[in-house]
Amino acid sequence: MISPKSLMKIATTASVAAITVSVAVVPAYAMQDIAIEDTPSSFAATVDDVQNSSNSMPDNPNATLPETVSENISDDSTVVSENLAVTPEGDVQNIETGETVTDAQLVGTQSQQPDPLAKTDGESFIPVSASDVKDAVEQSVKQSVEQSSLKGGSTVRLTKFESNEYGAHWGTYNGTKAFFDYRNNLFVQQAKGVIDVSSWQGDVDWAKAKADGVEGAIIRLGYGWGNYADAKAQRNINECKRLGIPFGIYWYSYAYDANCARAEGNDVVAKLRQMGVDPNDLRYPVFYDLEQWSWAGHTPPTDPNVYNGIADAWYNALQSGGYQNLGVYSYTNYLNGPLNSASIHAKTRWVAQYGAQMGFTAFSTNDRGWQYTSSGQINGISGSVDMNAFGNKEFKSSVDLTWVIRAEDIAVGAAVEANTQALEYKWMSYDVNAGVWKTIADWSSSNWAGWTDNEGTYWLHCEVRDANSKQKIDEQTIAFAYAPGSGRINGTYAGYEKNGILLGVNSDNPRGNYQIKIYDTQKKTWVAGWKGQWARWYPKKGIYWTHFELYTSNGLLTETRTYAFGV
Repeated sequence: MISPKSLMKIATTASVAAITVSVAVVPAYAMQDIAIEDTPSSFAATVDDVQNSSNSMPDNPNATLPETVSENISDDSTVVSENLAVTPEGDVQNIETGETVTDAQLVGTQSQQPDPLAKTDGESFIPVSASDVKDAVEQSVKQSVEQSSLKGGSTVRLTKFESNEYGAHWGTYNGTKAFFDYRNNLFVQQAKGVIDVSSWQGDVDWAKAKADGVEGAIIRLGYGWGNYADAKAQRNINECKRLGIPFGIYWYSYAYDANCARAEGNDVVAKLRQMGVDPNDLRYPVFYDLEQWSWAGHTPPTDPNVYNGIADAWYNALQSGGYQNLGVYSYTNYLNGPLNSASIHAKTRWVAQYGAQMGFTAFSTNDRGWQYTSSGQINGISGSVDMNAFGNKEFKSSVDLTWVIRAEDIAVGAAVEANTQALEYKWMSYDVNAGVWKTIADWSSSNWAGWTDNEGTYWLHCEVRDANSKQKIDEQTIAFAYAPGSGRINGTYAGYEKNGILLGVNSDNPRGNYQIKIYDTQKKTWVAGWKGQWARWYPKKGIYWTHFELYTSNGLLTETRTYAFGV
Protein backbone atom coordinates (compact mmCIF):
# COMPACT_ATOMS: atom_id res chain seq x y z
CA MET A 1 0.00 0.00 0.00
CA ILE A 2 1.39 3.40 -0.95
CA SER A 3 1.42 5.89 1.93
CA PRO A 4 -0.59 9.15 1.71
CA LYS A 5 2.67 11.09 1.90
CA SER A 6 3.99 9.23 -1.13
CA LEU A 7 0.69 9.74 -2.92
CA MET A 8 0.85 13.49 -2.38
CA LYS A 9 4.32 13.55 -3.90
CA ILE A 10 3.04 11.59 -6.88
CA ALA A 11 0.03 13.85 -7.32
CA THR A 12 2.14 17.00 -7.44
CA THR A 13 5.04 15.71 -9.56
CA ALA A 14 5.19 16.27 -13.31
CA SER A 15 5.60 13.15 -15.49
CA VAL A 16 4.50 10.72 -12.80
CA ALA A 17 4.46 7.66 -15.05
CA ALA A 18 6.14 4.70 -13.36
CA ILE A 19 7.08 6.70 -10.24
CA THR A 20 5.87 5.24 -6.99
CA VAL A 21 7.80 7.56 -4.69
CA SER A 22 10.51 10.18 -5.06
CA VAL A 23 13.73 9.31 -3.22
CA ALA A 24 16.23 12.06 -2.44
CA VAL A 25 19.73 10.81 -1.68
CA VAL A 26 20.63 13.37 0.98
CA PRO A 27 21.65 13.02 4.63
CA ALA A 28 18.95 12.88 7.30
CA TYR A 29 20.03 16.27 8.61
CA ALA A 30 19.70 17.90 5.20
CA MET A 31 16.79 20.14 6.17
CA GLN A 32 18.26 21.34 9.44
CA ASP A 33 20.13 24.62 9.93
CA ILE A 34 23.64 23.72 11.08
CA ALA A 35 26.64 25.75 12.12
CA ILE A 36 29.82 25.91 10.08
CA GLU A 37 32.65 24.73 12.28
CA ASP A 38 35.45 26.58 10.52
CA THR A 39 34.03 30.07 11.08
CA PRO A 40 36.53 32.13 13.14
CA SER A 41 35.43 32.66 16.76
CA SER A 42 35.93 36.40 16.37
CA PHE A 43 33.69 36.56 13.32
CA ALA A 44 30.44 37.44 15.13
CA ALA A 45 32.16 40.15 17.15
CA THR A 46 33.60 41.66 14.00
CA VAL A 47 30.15 41.66 12.45
CA ASP A 48 28.70 43.44 15.47
CA ASP A 49 31.38 46.10 15.05
CA VAL A 50 30.41 46.41 11.39
CA GLN A 51 26.74 46.80 12.17
CA ASN A 52 27.41 49.43 14.80
CA SER A 53 30.12 51.31 12.93
CA SER A 54 29.57 54.91 13.93
CA ASN A 55 30.34 56.39 10.50
CA SER A 56 27.82 54.29 8.56
CA MET A 57 24.21 55.05 7.71
CA PRO A 58 21.68 52.85 9.51
CA ASP A 59 20.79 49.84 7.30
CA ASN A 60 23.43 50.97 4.76
CA PRO A 61 26.87 49.87 6.01
CA ASN A 62 28.69 51.29 2.98
CA ALA A 63 26.98 54.69 3.01
CA THR A 64 28.66 57.42 5.06
CA LEU A 65 26.82 59.35 7.73
CA PRO A 66 26.51 63.10 7.21
CA GLU A 67 28.55 65.18 9.63
CA THR A 68 25.42 67.06 10.67
CA VAL A 69 21.68 66.94 10.04
CA SER A 70 19.87 70.26 9.51
CA GLU A 71 17.25 71.29 12.03
CA ASN A 72 14.91 71.69 9.06
CA ILE A 73 14.89 67.90 8.57
CA SER A 74 11.93 66.59 10.58
CA ASP A 75 12.14 63.30 12.46
CA ASP A 76 9.35 61.84 10.32
CA SER A 77 11.24 62.49 7.09
CA THR A 78 12.90 59.62 5.24
CA VAL A 79 16.58 59.60 4.29
CA VAL A 80 16.87 58.26 0.72
CA SER A 81 20.59 58.77 0.01
CA GLU A 82 23.78 59.96 1.70
CA ASN A 83 22.75 63.54 0.97
CA LEU A 84 18.96 63.69 0.61
CA ALA A 85 15.84 63.30 2.73
CA VAL A 86 12.16 63.33 1.76
CA THR A 87 9.45 64.93 3.90
CA PRO A 88 6.07 63.20 4.46
CA GLU A 89 4.65 65.69 1.94
CA GLY A 90 7.12 64.49 -0.71
CA ASP A 91 9.56 67.41 -0.73
CA VAL A 92 13.25 66.51 -1.18
CA GLN A 93 15.76 68.28 1.08
CA ASN A 94 19.52 68.39 1.45
CA ILE A 95 20.33 66.62 4.73
CA GLU A 96 23.02 69.01 5.95
CA THR A 97 21.58 72.35 4.74
CA GLY A 98 17.86 71.60 4.84
CA GLU A 99 17.40 73.34 1.50
CA THR A 100 14.66 72.08 -0.79
CA VAL A 101 15.96 70.31 -3.91
CA THR A 102 14.24 71.27 -7.18
CA ASP A 103 16.51 69.60 -9.76
CA ALA A 104 14.05 67.78 -12.06
CA GLN A 105 16.57 64.97 -12.65
CA LEU A 106 16.36 64.18 -8.94
CA VAL A 107 12.74 64.96 -8.12
CA GLY A 108 10.96 64.83 -11.48
CA THR A 109 8.08 67.08 -12.49
CA GLN A 110 4.34 66.88 -11.93
CA SER A 111 3.99 64.73 -15.06
CA GLN A 112 7.39 63.02 -15.26
CA GLN A 113 8.89 60.53 -12.83
CA PRO A 114 12.63 60.84 -12.17
CA ASP A 115 15.11 58.00 -12.54
CA PRO A 116 15.01 56.59 -8.98
CA LEU A 117 18.75 55.85 -9.04
CA ALA A 118 19.69 59.44 -9.86
CA LYS A 119 19.60 60.42 -6.17
CA THR A 120 22.39 57.97 -5.39
CA ASP A 121 24.43 58.14 -8.59
CA GLY A 122 23.26 54.66 -9.52
CA GLU A 123 23.97 52.89 -6.23
CA SER A 124 21.20 51.21 -4.28
CA PHE A 125 20.23 52.69 -0.92
CA ILE A 126 17.73 51.40 1.62
CA PRO A 127 15.59 54.34 2.87
CA VAL A 128 15.72 54.92 6.64
CA SER A 129 13.97 57.27 9.02
CA ALA A 130 15.57 60.66 9.62
CA SER A 131 15.25 60.15 13.38
CA ASP A 132 17.46 57.04 13.16
CA VAL A 133 20.04 58.97 11.15
CA LYS A 134 20.02 61.80 13.68
CA ASP A 135 20.58 59.31 16.51
CA ALA A 136 23.46 57.74 14.60
CA VAL A 137 25.07 61.14 13.96
CA GLU A 138 24.74 62.06 17.63
CA GLN A 139 26.28 58.75 18.67
CA SER A 140 29.11 59.23 16.17
CA VAL A 141 30.00 62.61 17.64
CA LYS A 142 30.27 61.09 21.10
CA GLN A 143 32.71 58.40 20.03
CA SER A 144 36.40 58.87 19.41
CA VAL A 145 37.98 57.95 16.09
CA GLU A 146 39.60 54.92 17.75
CA GLN A 147 36.30 53.69 19.14
CA SER A 148 34.46 54.12 15.88
CA SER A 149 36.98 52.31 13.68
CA LEU A 150 36.65 48.64 12.82
CA LYS A 151 38.96 46.02 14.28
CA GLY A 152 42.22 45.63 12.43
CA GLY A 153 41.37 48.53 10.15
CA SER A 154 39.02 46.30 8.07
CA THR A 155 36.25 47.80 6.00
CA VAL A 156 32.66 46.87 5.31
CA ARG A 157 33.18 46.28 1.60
CA LEU A 158 32.39 42.99 -0.06
CA THR A 159 34.46 42.24 -3.12
CA LYS A 160 33.77 38.88 -4.76
CA PHE A 161 30.97 36.35 -4.54
CA GLU A 162 33.11 34.07 -2.37
CA SER A 163 34.08 36.83 0.07
CA ASN A 164 33.39 36.19 3.75
CA GLU A 165 34.68 39.53 4.99
CA TYR A 166 31.34 40.66 6.27
CA GLY A 167 28.47 39.01 8.12
CA ALA A 168 26.30 37.25 5.61
CA HIS A 169 28.60 34.88 3.77
CA TRP A 170 29.04 32.05 1.33
CA GLY A 171 29.71 28.43 2.23
CA THR A 172 28.52 24.93 1.41
CA TYR A 173 25.47 22.96 2.57
CA ASN A 174 24.23 19.54 1.41
CA GLY A 175 27.24 19.50 -0.87
CA THR A 176 26.06 22.63 -2.69
CA LYS A 177 27.07 26.27 -2.68
CA ALA A 178 25.06 28.06 0.03
CA PHE A 179 24.53 31.44 1.68
CA PHE A 180 24.32 32.05 5.44
CA ASP A 181 23.70 34.93 7.81
CA TYR A 182 26.42 35.91 10.26
CA ARG A 183 25.20 33.39 12.83
CA ASN A 184 25.55 30.63 10.21
CA ASN A 185 21.80 30.19 9.78
CA LEU A 186 21.10 28.85 6.31
CA PHE A 187 19.38 31.33 3.98
CA VAL A 188 19.57 29.32 0.75
CA GLN A 189 21.33 26.24 -0.51
CA GLN A 190 22.02 25.52 -4.19
CA ALA A 191 22.84 29.24 -4.16
CA LYS A 192 23.74 31.35 -7.18
CA GLY A 193 25.69 34.61 -7.19
CA VAL A 194 23.43 37.09 -8.97
CA ILE A 195 23.93 40.77 -9.77
CA ASP A 196 21.27 43.36 -10.59
CA VAL A 197 22.16 46.01 -13.12
CA SER A 198 20.89 49.12 -14.88
CA SER A 199 22.23 51.75 -17.25
CA TRP A 200 24.22 53.16 -14.31
CA GLN A 201 26.65 50.24 -14.69
CA GLY A 202 27.38 51.32 -18.29
CA ASP A 203 28.43 48.72 -20.84
CA VAL A 204 29.01 45.59 -18.79
CA ASP A 205 31.61 43.16 -20.13
CA TRP A 206 29.39 40.16 -19.48
CA ALA A 207 32.01 37.60 -20.53
CA LYS A 208 34.39 38.90 -17.86
CA ALA A 209 31.56 39.10 -15.32
CA LYS A 210 30.58 35.48 -15.96
CA ALA A 211 34.20 34.38 -15.66
CA ASP A 212 34.38 36.25 -12.34
CA GLY A 213 31.56 34.23 -10.79
CA VAL A 214 28.35 35.89 -11.96
CA GLU A 215 25.78 33.10 -12.25
CA GLY A 216 22.70 35.21 -12.94
CA ALA A 217 21.44 38.75 -13.48
CA ILE A 218 18.34 40.79 -12.72
CA ILE A 219 18.12 43.51 -15.38
CA ARG A 220 16.32 46.82 -14.90
CA LEU A 221 13.79 47.28 -17.69
CA GLY A 222 12.48 50.66 -16.61
CA TYR A 223 10.37 52.58 -14.11
CA GLY A 224 6.96 54.19 -13.80
CA TRP A 225 4.83 54.42 -16.93
CA GLY A 226 5.15 56.29 -20.20
CA ASN A 227 8.95 56.41 -19.93
CA TYR A 228 11.71 55.07 -22.13
CA ALA A 229 13.16 51.68 -21.26
CA ASP A 230 16.44 51.54 -19.37
CA ALA A 231 19.11 52.61 -21.86
CA LYS A 232 21.15 49.41 -21.38
CA ALA A 233 18.29 46.93 -20.97
CA GLN A 234 18.34 45.63 -24.55
CA ARG A 235 22.11 45.21 -24.55
CA ASN A 236 22.11 43.47 -21.16
CA ILE A 237 19.34 41.10 -22.24
CA ASN A 238 21.08 40.25 -25.51
CA GLU A 239 24.40 39.58 -23.80
CA CYS A 240 22.87 37.34 -21.15
CA LYS A 241 21.14 35.36 -23.87
CA ARG A 242 24.33 35.11 -25.93
CA LEU A 243 26.46 33.91 -23.02
CA GLY A 244 23.86 31.67 -21.41
CA ILE A 245 23.61 33.74 -18.22
CA PRO A 246 20.23 33.13 -16.53
CA PHE A 247 18.39 36.41 -16.10
CA GLY A 248 15.27 38.08 -14.77
CA ILE A 249 13.80 41.58 -14.95
CA TYR A 250 12.88 44.30 -12.46
CA TRP A 251 10.63 47.33 -12.82
CA TYR A 252 10.63 50.21 -10.34
CA SER A 253 7.12 51.34 -9.39
CA TYR A 254 5.83 54.88 -9.01
CA ALA A 255 2.22 53.69 -8.72
CA TYR A 256 -0.06 55.41 -6.21
CA ASP A 257 -3.19 53.45 -7.19
CA ALA A 258 -4.28 50.37 -9.15
CA ASN A 259 -4.71 52.32 -12.40
CA CYS A 260 -1.09 53.45 -12.29
CA ALA A 261 0.03 49.90 -11.55
CA ARG A 262 -1.97 48.58 -14.49
CA ALA A 263 -0.28 51.14 -16.74
CA GLU A 264 3.11 50.04 -15.40
CA GLY A 265 2.26 46.39 -16.01
CA ASN A 266 1.16 47.07 -19.58
CA ASP A 267 4.38 49.01 -20.13
CA VAL A 268 6.44 46.07 -18.88
CA VAL A 269 4.69 43.63 -21.22
CA ALA A 270 5.10 45.93 -24.21
CA LYS A 271 8.81 46.47 -23.57
CA LEU A 272 9.49 42.77 -22.95
CA ARG A 273 7.90 41.92 -26.28
CA GLN A 274 9.73 44.77 -27.99
CA MET A 275 13.05 43.41 -26.69
CA GLY A 276 12.28 39.84 -27.69
CA VAL A 277 11.94 38.41 -24.18
CA ASP A 278 9.59 35.42 -24.16
CA PRO A 279 8.35 33.99 -20.85
CA ASN A 280 10.57 30.94 -21.40
CA ASP A 281 13.65 33.18 -21.62
CA LEU A 282 13.29 34.17 -17.96
CA ARG A 283 15.04 31.91 -15.48
CA TYR A 284 14.42 34.47 -12.74
CA PRO A 285 11.12 36.31 -12.26
CA VAL A 286 9.92 39.67 -13.45
CA PHE A 287 10.11 41.62 -10.18
CA TYR A 288 7.87 44.51 -9.16
CA ASP A 289 10.13 46.89 -7.23
CA LEU A 290 7.96 48.46 -4.50
CA GLU A 291 9.76 51.12 -2.48
CA GLN A 292 9.06 54.48 -0.87
CA TRP A 293 9.51 56.73 -3.87
CA SER A 294 9.81 60.51 -4.20
CA TRP A 295 8.24 62.35 -7.13
CA ALA A 296 7.46 66.07 -7.22
CA GLY A 297 3.79 66.75 -6.57
CA HIS A 298 2.97 63.17 -5.55
CA THR A 299 3.18 61.07 -2.40
CA PRO A 300 3.55 57.30 -2.17
CA PRO A 301 0.86 55.13 -0.54
CA THR A 302 1.15 54.21 3.12
CA ASP A 303 -1.85 51.86 3.41
CA PRO A 304 -1.15 48.14 2.80
CA ASN A 305 -4.65 47.79 1.33
CA VAL A 306 -3.78 50.32 -1.37
CA TYR A 307 -0.59 48.41 -2.11
CA ASN A 308 -2.60 45.18 -2.35
CA GLY A 309 -4.60 46.71 -5.17
CA ILE A 310 -1.42 48.01 -6.81
CA ALA A 311 0.33 44.64 -6.72
CA ASP A 312 -2.76 42.74 -7.92
CA ALA A 313 -3.31 45.13 -10.85
CA TRP A 314 0.33 44.82 -11.95
CA TYR A 315 0.25 41.03 -11.60
CA ASN A 316 -2.94 40.81 -13.66
CA ALA A 317 -1.39 42.90 -16.45
CA LEU A 318 1.72 40.70 -16.58
CA GLN A 319 -0.23 37.45 -16.41
CA SER A 320 -2.60 38.60 -19.13
CA GLY A 321 0.49 39.22 -21.26
CA GLY A 322 1.67 35.63 -20.72
CA TYR A 323 4.31 36.26 -18.03
CA GLN A 324 3.60 34.05 -15.04
CA ASN A 325 6.96 33.96 -13.24
CA LEU A 326 6.56 37.07 -11.07
CA GLY A 327 7.70 38.39 -7.70
CA VAL A 328 7.84 41.45 -5.47
CA TYR A 329 11.13 43.10 -4.48
CA SER A 330 11.47 45.47 -1.55
CA TYR A 331 13.42 46.02 1.67
CA THR A 332 12.65 44.78 5.17
CA ASN A 333 11.45 48.02 6.75
CA TYR A 334 9.01 48.71 3.95
CA LEU A 335 7.75 45.12 3.99
CA ASN A 336 7.06 45.52 7.69
CA GLY A 337 5.37 48.90 7.11
CA PRO A 338 3.32 49.99 4.08
CA LEU A 339 3.73 46.54 2.48
CA ASN A 340 2.75 44.66 5.62
CA SER A 341 0.05 42.46 4.14
CA ALA A 342 -0.17 38.70 3.80
CA SER A 343 -0.96 39.02 0.09
CA ILE A 344 2.16 41.05 -0.71
CA HIS A 345 4.37 38.97 1.57
CA ALA A 346 3.18 35.88 -0.32
CA LYS A 347 4.42 37.48 -3.54
CA THR A 348 7.77 38.63 -2.13
CA ARG A 349 10.71 36.62 -3.47
CA TRP A 350 13.60 39.10 -3.33
CA VAL A 351 14.54 41.35 -0.40
CA ALA A 352 17.25 43.95 0.18
CA GLN A 353 18.88 43.96 3.61
CA TYR A 354 22.42 45.30 3.82
CA GLY A 355 23.13 43.69 7.12
CA ALA A 356 24.50 40.48 8.45
CA GLN A 357 21.07 38.98 9.02
CA MET A 358 17.88 38.81 6.96
CA GLY A 359 15.09 40.56 8.87
CA PHE A 360 12.25 39.49 6.57
CA THR A 361 11.14 35.95 7.34
CA ALA A 362 7.80 35.64 5.53
CA PHE A 363 9.19 34.32 2.25
CA SER A 364 6.51 32.23 0.59
CA THR A 365 8.76 30.37 -1.83
CA ASN A 366 12.03 28.52 -1.59
CA ASP A 367 13.58 30.21 -4.63
CA ARG A 368 14.24 33.38 -2.70
CA GLY A 369 16.88 36.06 -3.07
CA TRP A 370 18.81 38.25 -0.64
CA GLN A 371 20.37 41.48 -1.91
CA TYR A 372 23.08 41.63 0.72
CA THR A 373 25.29 44.49 -0.48
CA SER A 374 25.16 47.41 -2.88
CA SER A 375 28.92 47.73 -3.22
CA GLY A 376 30.13 44.54 -4.84
CA GLN A 377 33.10 44.56 -7.19
CA ILE A 378 32.96 42.42 -10.35
CA ASN A 379 35.38 42.18 -13.26
CA GLY A 380 33.81 43.71 -16.34
CA ILE A 381 31.90 46.34 -14.34
CA SER A 382 33.38 49.71 -13.42
CA GLY A 383 32.18 50.90 -10.04
CA SER A 384 29.93 49.12 -7.58
CA VAL A 385 27.14 46.66 -8.28
CA ASP A 386 24.43 45.05 -6.14
CA MET A 387 25.16 41.44 -5.19
CA ASN A 388 22.58 38.81 -4.35
CA ALA A 389 22.29 35.21 -3.26
CA PHE A 390 19.43 33.31 -4.93
CA GLY A 391 18.60 29.67 -4.32
CA ASN A 392 16.34 27.14 -2.65
CA LYS A 393 16.18 26.84 1.11
CA GLU A 394 14.82 23.33 0.59
CA PHE A 395 17.00 21.01 -1.43
CA LYS A 396 15.79 20.59 -5.00
CA SER A 397 17.59 18.46 -7.54
CA SER A 398 18.59 20.21 -10.73
CA VAL A 399 18.41 16.84 -12.50
CA ASP A 400 15.06 15.86 -13.99
CA LEU A 401 14.70 12.23 -15.08
CA THR A 402 12.52 10.91 -17.88
CA TRP A 403 12.11 7.62 -19.75
CA VAL A 404 10.65 6.04 -22.86
CA ILE A 405 9.22 2.50 -22.91
CA ARG A 406 10.58 0.53 -25.85
CA ALA A 407 9.97 -3.02 -27.09
CA GLU A 408 13.01 -4.62 -25.44
CA ASP A 409 14.18 -2.07 -22.88
CA ILE A 410 13.54 1.31 -21.29
CA ALA A 411 15.43 4.39 -22.48
CA VAL A 412 16.25 6.61 -19.49
CA GLY A 413 17.21 10.27 -19.91
CA ALA A 414 18.20 13.29 -17.82
CA ALA A 415 17.65 17.02 -18.27
CA VAL A 416 19.99 19.23 -16.20
CA GLU A 417 19.88 22.88 -15.18
CA ALA A 418 23.53 23.86 -15.39
CA ASN A 419 25.64 26.76 -16.64
CA THR A 420 27.95 24.47 -18.57
CA GLN A 421 27.43 22.64 -21.83
CA ALA A 422 30.01 19.88 -21.22
CA LEU A 423 28.41 17.31 -18.91
CA GLU A 424 28.93 13.64 -18.16
CA TYR A 425 26.38 11.16 -16.81
CA LYS A 426 26.50 7.99 -14.78
CA TRP A 427 23.42 5.75 -14.57
CA MET A 428 22.82 3.10 -11.91
CA SER A 429 19.94 0.94 -10.72
CA TYR A 430 19.33 -0.48 -7.26
CA ASP A 431 17.30 -3.69 -6.92
CA VAL A 432 15.23 -3.07 -3.80
CA ASN A 433 14.48 -6.76 -3.22
CA ALA A 434 18.01 -8.04 -3.82
CA GLY A 435 19.75 -4.99 -2.28
CA VAL A 436 22.20 -4.77 -5.19
CA TRP A 437 23.48 -1.77 -7.21
CA LYS A 438 24.16 -2.24 -10.92
CA THR A 439 25.79 0.21 -13.34
CA ILE A 440 23.62 0.89 -16.38
CA ALA A 441 26.09 3.26 -18.07
CA ASP A 442 29.36 4.59 -16.67
CA TRP A 443 30.47 8.19 -17.19
CA SER A 444 29.43 9.23 -20.68
CA SER A 445 28.58 12.42 -22.54
CA SER A 446 25.19 10.98 -23.48
CA ASN A 447 22.25 11.93 -21.28
CA TRP A 448 20.35 8.81 -22.45
CA ALA A 449 20.97 5.14 -21.66
CA GLY A 450 19.21 1.84 -22.38
CA TRP A 451 18.10 -0.09 -19.29
CA THR A 452 17.23 -3.79 -19.23
CA ASP A 453 16.69 -5.90 -16.16
CA ASN A 454 14.34 -8.39 -14.55
CA GLU A 455 10.93 -7.19 -13.53
CA GLY A 456 10.93 -5.71 -10.06
CA THR A 457 11.12 -2.58 -7.96
CA TYR A 458 14.24 -0.44 -8.35
CA TRP A 459 15.81 2.88 -7.60
CA LEU A 460 16.94 4.59 -10.77
CA HIS A 461 19.93 6.82 -10.00
CA CYS A 462 21.72 9.37 -12.19
CA GLU A 463 24.80 11.43 -11.29
CA VAL A 464 25.93 14.43 -13.35
CA ARG A 465 29.36 16.04 -13.35
CA ASP A 466 31.27 18.72 -15.24
CA ALA A 467 33.14 17.02 -18.09
CA ASN A 468 36.22 19.19 -17.65
CA SER A 469 36.67 19.56 -13.89
CA LYS A 470 35.02 16.19 -13.05
CA GLN A 471 33.24 17.99 -10.20
CA LYS A 472 29.80 16.56 -9.40
CA ILE A 473 26.98 18.98 -10.26
CA ASP A 474 23.99 17.06 -8.86
CA GLU A 475 22.21 13.73 -8.69
CA GLN A 476 18.67 12.40 -8.72
CA THR A 477 17.10 9.15 -7.58
CA ILE A 478 13.55 7.94 -8.20
CA ALA A 479 11.73 4.71 -7.45
CA PHE A 480 10.75 2.71 -10.51
CA ALA A 481 8.53 -0.34 -10.94
CA TYR A 482 10.28 -2.04 -13.82
CA ALA A 483 8.17 -4.01 -16.29
CA PRO A 484 9.89 -4.04 -19.69
CA GLY A 485 7.66 -4.08 -22.73
CA SER A 486 4.41 -3.55 -20.78
CA GLY A 487 2.00 -0.72 -21.49
CA ARG A 488 1.49 2.41 -19.46
CA ILE A 489 -1.60 4.30 -18.33
CA ASN A 490 -2.68 6.55 -21.16
CA GLY A 491 -5.93 7.92 -19.76
CA THR A 492 -8.11 8.21 -16.67
CA TYR A 493 -11.71 9.35 -16.24
CA ALA A 494 -13.73 10.78 -13.37
CA GLY A 495 -17.12 12.32 -14.09
CA TYR A 496 -20.59 12.73 -12.64
CA GLU A 497 -23.13 10.26 -13.99
CA LYS A 498 -26.71 10.22 -12.64
CA ASN A 499 -26.40 10.18 -8.86
CA GLY A 500 -22.85 8.84 -8.70
CA ILE A 501 -19.38 9.30 -10.14
CA LEU A 502 -17.97 7.07 -12.84
CA LEU A 503 -14.24 6.29 -12.57
CA GLY A 504 -12.18 4.70 -15.32
CA VAL A 505 -8.62 3.94 -16.38
CA ASN A 506 -7.06 2.73 -19.62
CA SER A 507 -3.60 1.72 -20.86
CA ASP A 508 -1.90 0.34 -23.94
CA ASN A 509 -1.23 -2.96 -22.17
CA PRO A 510 -3.92 -5.42 -23.36
CA ARG A 511 -2.95 -7.86 -20.58
CA GLY A 512 -2.89 -5.27 -17.82
CA ASN A 513 -4.85 -5.48 -14.58
CA TYR A 514 -6.30 -2.45 -12.80
CA GLN A 515 -7.24 -1.26 -9.34
CA ILE A 516 -9.09 1.96 -8.46
CA LYS A 517 -8.91 3.34 -4.91
CA ILE A 518 -10.29 6.31 -2.97
CA TYR A 519 -8.46 8.10 -0.15
CA ASP A 520 -10.43 10.40 2.21
CA THR A 521 -8.10 13.29 3.11
CA GLN A 522 -10.15 14.26 6.17
CA LYS A 523 -10.31 10.77 7.63
CA LYS A 524 -6.76 10.08 6.40
CA THR A 525 -7.63 6.57 5.30
CA TRP A 526 -8.60 4.56 2.24
CA VAL A 527 -12.40 4.35 2.04
CA ALA A 528 -13.12 2.43 -1.17
CA GLY A 529 -11.46 0.18 -3.71
CA TRP A 530 -12.34 -1.79 -6.84
CA LYS A 531 -10.61 -4.17 -9.25
CA GLY A 532 -11.08 -3.52 -12.93
CA GLN A 533 -11.03 -0.61 -15.35
CA TRP A 534 -14.34 0.94 -14.28
CA ALA A 535 -16.03 1.70 -10.97
CA ARG A 536 -19.07 3.63 -9.78
CA TRP A 537 -18.56 5.74 -6.65
CA TYR A 538 -21.18 7.37 -4.41
CA PRO A 539 -19.20 9.78 -2.21
CA LYS A 540 -20.28 12.08 0.58
CA LYS A 541 -19.13 15.71 0.57
CA GLY A 542 -15.38 16.06 1.11
CA ILE A 543 -11.92 16.13 -0.45
CA TYR A 544 -10.57 12.84 -1.81
CA TRP A 545 -7.76 11.40 -3.87
CA THR A 546 -8.77 9.19 -6.79
CA HIS A 547 -5.99 6.67 -7.26
CA PHE A 548 -5.50 4.41 -10.30
CA GLU A 549 -3.05 1.48 -10.47
CA LEU A 550 -1.87 -0.57 -13.46
CA TYR A 551 -0.38 -4.05 -12.92
CA THR A 552 1.28 -6.48 -15.32
CA SER A 553 -0.42 -9.80 -16.03
CA ASN A 554 1.66 -11.45 -13.30
CA GLY A 555 0.77 -8.86 -10.66
CA LEU A 556 3.71 -6.42 -10.84
CA LEU A 557 2.77 -2.78 -10.22
CA THR A 558 3.71 -0.81 -13.33
CA GLU A 559 2.30 2.68 -12.79
CA THR A 560 0.03 4.82 -10.63
CA ARG A 561 -1.90 8.04 -11.21
CA THR A 562 -3.41 10.11 -8.38
CA TYR A 563 -5.65 13.18 -8.55
CA ALA A 564 -7.40 15.41 -6.05
CA PHE A 565 -11.23 15.29 -6.22
CA GLY A 566 -13.65 17.61 -4.42
CA VAL A 567 -17.29 16.74 -3.91
